[in-house]
Amino acid sequence: MLAARTLKTVLAPVLVLLPSPNPSVVRDVARDIDGLQRAECEYRGIVARFDELTRAYILQVYEGGQLLRWQAQPSPYNPETETLVTAVFTAAGPKASAPVPELAHLRAQSGAGTGVTWRYSKLAVVRVAPHGDLARDAMAVFRATVDGFVERMVYAPAGGVLYAAPAPSAPVLARVEAGAVLLVEEERAGYVRVRQPPAAAAGWLAREEVRAVEKADGRNH
Repeated sequence: MLAARTLKTVLAPVLVLLPSPNPSVVRDVARDIDGLQRAECEYRGIVARFDELTRAYILQVYEGGQLLRWQAQPSPYNPETETLVTAVFTAAGPKASAPVPELAHLRAQSGAGTGVTWRYSKLAVVRVAPHGDLARDAMAVFRATVDGFVERMVYAPAGGVLYAAPAPSAPVLARVEAGAVLLVEEERAGYVRVRQPPAAAAGWLAREEVRAVEKADGRNH
């Protein structure tokens, strides 16, 4: 009996001092949501915030896609330093074709209450990684979109004149500054119809006055 009482006396303070196996972690999730939204993703020189990337994915891939809210919770992997941030959205169904059947099935299953989740960490530097198939799909769509833009990007080394039609006698719309980066919309009769992002208006510029951006900088993707 004495030995038993002695053992209880020794163990009691030890058990009290042991840390809880599931410590409750309190994170400022509102601040983490804001941090995730402001964090930037760069691909082939094109930069987008994760807020923009996620919203574009919902609108581009889903019919009637609408972002409902952002929500967050401490990550089960590293709750002290990492947060799972989710963009909850609703959609009637997919409107964009998927490259593989598995992805098509995933998009078809998305509906009310579906979410795109990112792992947001800021231990030393801000890091964002996809969490789940929808986030990986969103990243793939962003890269495919950038690939399409880069292939159409040109620049005007010496500038030029934007015409309302592909002819030098057409009315002049505007002048393009030297070095301006443009997006090709169409090509016809020695002219290219271009616009300068983010402007939506486009005009015609002589083809000889522009150069492909990738050829100019020597990159090979």
